[in-house]
Amino acid sequence: MYKRKASESQNSRVLRILAALAKVPQASVKELSDVTQIPLSTVYRILDDSISSGLVRKTSSAHYGAGPVSVQLAERYRDTSGLHGTVTPYLRELSRQTGELTAFMVVHGAEAVCVESVESERALRCSYTVGKSQPLIYGATARALLSRISPADRRDIFEHHAIPRDEQLELEQKCSIARADGFAVSTAELDEGIWGVSAAVTNSKGMLKGAVTLMAPAQRIDQRGKELIELTCRTAIALSGGNK
Repeated sequence: MYKRKASESQNSRVLRILAALAKVPQASVKELSDVTQIPLSTVYRILDDSISSGLVRKTSSAHYGAGPVSVQLAERYRDTSGLHGTVTPYLRELSRQTGELTAFMVVHGAEAVCVESVESERALRCSYTVGKSQPLIYGATARALLSRISPADRRDIFEHHAIPRDEQLELEQKCSIARADGFAVSTAELDEGIWGVSAAVTNSKGMLKGAVTLMAPAQRIDQRGKELIELTCRTAIALSGGNK
């Protein structure tokens, strides 16, 4: 599923470069070549074409970043996905109830990507910006999402990240628990001192749409954990149309 073919089309190379640029504010041609394993000369050629289309822009430091058309695409994604009309109000309410960061995460390849977030207004708070991604392996978000995809797709993701067989078995067990519980919790798995809870959101047919995630400084949890889990699960159920 995620294995790169020995030969690939020019379009595939363009998409790989754009995907690499989506993860960083800007990058040099060499950095893009290293990340994508595409020859420097080809990267230069693709970037030139992408600049003329507005998908990429060249900075004053001779680096490259997302262009204005990328912003338009991002807005169209938010429009068609119904985030503003459906997801965002629920995230805002969950953040208001808990005083913590809330986010909506989706699966993209072997990663979890944040497509909407509402930050806490507290001085000590977590921050997770729209567009940020993380490997779909560790943490509450990863387990909540992985628990709702097929075993075959999970294996592809584990292989993509070169997870040893014994760790794969352990992750499978954690995914089973998350599926049965309806949520996953983690502490300091991705960032030191961060506690998180995540619950999957599905459609009327039980297909995965994404996950509601709440993050907070671990030192602030104490006796609040149960309450935060319950509120997060309620939000996910509401976004699933009450069909979970």
